[in-house]
Amino acid sequence: MTDLLNQLVNLIGEHPTLANAVVFLIAMGEALFLIGMVVPSTVVLVGAGTLVGLGKLDPWPIFIWTVLGATAGDAISYWIGHIYKDRIKKVWPFSRYTTLVERGEAYFRRHGGKSVFIGRFVPGVKAIVPGIAGMVGMPAGRFTVINVTSAIAWTIVHLGPGVIAGTAFGALGKISGRLATMLGVFLVLLFLAVMLARWLILIVLPLYAGSRVRFVAWLAARQNRVARWLARMFDPAHPRSAGMLVSALLLLVTVPLFVALAAAISPDAGLQRADTAIRNLFQDLRTPVGDQIMVSITMLGDGLVTSIVAIVAVAYLFVRRAWRRATGFLIAIASTAVFVPLFKLLMNRERPIDIYSGADAFSFPSGHATINTVLYGLIAVLVAHDRSPLTKAGVFSVAVSLIGAIGFSRVYLGAHWASDVAGGLAFGTAMVAAFAFVFGSVHNEKVGRWALAALVTVTLAGVGGAHVMRNFNNAVELYRPVSPIVAMTRDEWLSGGWKTLPGHRIELNGEQEEPLVVQWAGDPAALAEALKPHGYVRAPQWSVATFAGFLAGQTLPEDLPALPRIQNGRGAELVLVRQDANIAPSATGEDPSSGGRWVLRLWPTRFDLDTEAGGSVPIHVGSLIHERILRPLNELSAPRKDRDLPNTWENPVLLLPGVTRRTRADGSEVALGIASGVMARETMAPQTPATAAGQVSDNPAGTGTDSGAEAPSGVQ
Repeated sequence: MTDLLNQLVNLIGEHPTLANAVVFLIAMGEALFLIGMVVPSTVVLVGAGTLVGLGKLDPWPIFIWTVLGATAGDAISYWIGHIYKDRIKKVWPFSRYTTLVERGEAYFRRHGGKSVFIGRFVPGVKAIVPGIAGMVGMPAGRFTVINVTSAIAWTIVHLGPGVIAGTAFGALGKISGRLATMLGVFLVLLFLAVMLARWLILIVLPLYAGSRVRFVAWLAARQNRVARWLARMFDPAHPRSAGMLVSALLLLVTVPLFVALAAAISPDAGLQRADTAIRNLFQDLRTPVGDQIMVSITMLGDGLVTSIVAIVAVAYLFVRRAWRRATGFLIAIASTAVFVPLFKLLMNRERPIDIYSGADAFSFPSGHATINTVLYGLIAVLVAHDRSPLTKAGVFSVAVSLIGAIGFSRVYLGAHWASDVAGGLAFGTAMVAAFAFVFGSVHNEKVGRWALAALVTVTLAGVGGAHVMRNFNNAVELYRPVSPIVAMTRDEWLSGGWKTLPGHRIELNGEQEEPLVVQWAGDPAALAEALKPHGYVRAPQWSVATFAGFLAGQTLPEDLPALPRIQNGRGAELVLVRQDANIAPSATGEDPSSGGRWVLRLWPTRFDLDTEAGGSVPIHVGSLIHERILRPLNELSAPRKDRDLPNTWENPVLLLPGVTRRTRADGSEVALGIASGVMARETMAPQTPATAAGQVSDNPAGTGTDSGAEAPSGVQ
């Protein structure tokens, strides 16, 4: 993954003209009337700023083209409004978003000409205000001055964080490239989630506004007190109907999600395989610096800290005489604190690492994720109650960031499976949604929202900081990386230990893929060297040049990089390719770029083979798949897997000296090989003439082909 990201960054850096065009179009599109609400300007411009900070792009051209794009977009929107005036509300697609247009008009009437400057920074109206300025007849000269100055400020605000982040990533990359990559991927996913939510709220929901009105009318017509109460709560005219609707939707989603996760964590289910793969992925990404950061974050969610924060919040609510909210807050926290250990005892699921005792020794759901979601979710609901949409977005963004960071730290440190954290987040969100639904209509209790927020912040900083400083070293030792290695002797491996290694490749989603037909003890480079006479070469590394091979219709199969494949969360340590022998020009006269290729991949496991010298070597597992190279319109080269189980004579490892063949219960054959020089003396069967001809010798001890089931799903 690191190589792919580096190549992408280099590709953009090598084509600055393309980058300039992209930022111009994005900045312009973001400012176009209504259209700007669907343009992901923040993601792209922060990304461009990051590349500037990394030194891949020249800052001044990026800055100038972004300013020009933002200026052009607002100017176009202004003239659209100036030409159509009020008729714009009847023109498609603007007619579908009359509510947004009216919101922009109200904003312009409230702030006047300065709304052109301010509105550029306000989500929900920034793509509306320039058009409104044209509709109401704002002088073009005045608009242009404000347009240009606001575009400059807007560009600085959007590129600046990216430049700072890029500089930080550059420095972090010198410490740990893996940590920089992990943080980069996390930020990209966060940006995508924000943009998806933005499109849903601003674009999709307005298209279905009529459905909500019809649903409320249907409820009001029912002869039922509950239905009529729901109709009043969900009525668009009700000041809190939107919050009630969101709470109800969250309940309908999170409760079934929690139940589904609880039902899917059986040891043989695909979710357990996915959990194992994700854990392995993060174990390989761990660094000392990352461990220290994540340990500090996870300690902020420890029981001591959350208990004190909860006590302070409840006491404050009672002092303010917010009796109903204080009681509801206390019930929610207390019931969650009781529910988590009881449900852990019921599920009886083991943790990835043994760090606790009693009910806490079990894993599902994550106590940290559940308790912190409920605690800070409830506080966010109280603080954001009856505030503006922008204030609500800010409050919930802070709460979600804190909760997400704590949940992420539990997976990173290996204290929980990913599904444990997902289950805790789901249950905690359901509790918060229920609290918001029940107490959302309460409006006669004065909470003192900002005082509550300040009190919680000070308590968290003080208690959490003291807890971290006092127990940090013990926590680092508690969460230190644990990679249990299972060692076996050669005889144990050949007699049945090979069955404990995984029999199929496991994707990150837990799905079982192609069979693993190779087990290799020793250095993967030794296998690459041994297979050279059989036509296998290392697959090309990913680069701009090799990626361009996919865009050409005559690229040789062996010149195309192999697509990345994950086995149980780990990347391949060795990738070899061999062009189909039956398409060589000397054999058939066919174009050597046609046909396909064999791809052999080798992944690490948690198993070692003891050597007679007293040491050990790692055992790897591998797959061998055949890919047909598709060439649509003779313009592209697209590898497509057409076989994932080779015949005996097609597995080149079985042709090597001293390799033993074993057969699984499903009929697939596995080649067990040891790198030359690993054992003190030759211990595996020598190659015979029959072997060279494609008939593989069995273990000399007389065991023949050994059948057996593949390893359990969770085995690495």
